[in-house]
Amino acid sequence: MTEDEKQAIRASYVGKKVSRMTVLERKVFDEDFQYGVAARSPQSTLAIKVSGIRHSTLSSILKHLGLI
Repeated sequence: MTEDEKQAIRASYVGKKVSRMTVLERKVFDEDFQYGVAARSPQSTLAIKVSGIRHSTLSSILKHLGLI
């Protein structure tokens, strides 16, 4: 399978639950997960930034309430 084919498959499972993926999508997903390709994707970076923002907001709320 070429890298272009894998990219097309990756695009097809973006946002899907694992239980809804086809066998081929799941195979590519599992390979990516095993070798860490997904960890380097821009979406993962975005998720980390978003969770960091939530954490900062939660921290500031707790500080404001005097709980920290």
